[in-house]
Amino acid sequence: MNSHPNRKRPDQPEHRLKPSSSSSIKPEWIHKAKASLAQSLFAESIMFSISKQISSLPGITHLHRLQSIHEVNRETGTHRLTAKGCLERISSGDWHESNLNHLVQSMYEARRHDRIQRGQLMELKRSVPVDARTAVENWIHWLDYSENTLQKAMVSTQELIGKQYWNRFIPR
Repeated sequence: MNSHPNRKRPDQPEHRLKPSSSSSIKPEWIHKAKASLAQSLFAESIMFSISKQISSLPGITHLHRLQSIHEVNRETGTHRLTAKGCLERISSGDWHESNLNHLVQSMYEARRHDRIQRGQLMELKRSVPVDARTAVENWIHWLDYSENTLQKAMVSTQELIGKQYWNRFIPR
């Protein structure tokens, strides 16, 4: 028996969502979504390096606060990477319902963690020594860029899969 999760077994219903017609698949939307998400991941990598830089600065006594930010940063990166993988699978023709669900869920979770991280960074900015404040402000700048490009990826993905499917998979 074929155990591949995206291939229909005789005893299972089909869970692959198919666009209503081949004309409804617009390759430009997948390219836009992938490009925007790649930019968001690029910004995420810069934020990881800034967090390491701040952690190594002398006089930083807020390591517990930084540790919490690092944890949220890792979660956000994981969600962006998952979304990237889902988009890659869609571009290869894998429109399985669970793939679309993970794509939408991952994008929303990344956005939620971005918002948590923003609050933590604003708190950190108020409490770090003056010489470290510039690095935190730079981190916030890259978070802005990462959030904006994630939002662009979300809009392109919604256009790609259609509002009906997008709304179906939005976290409740």
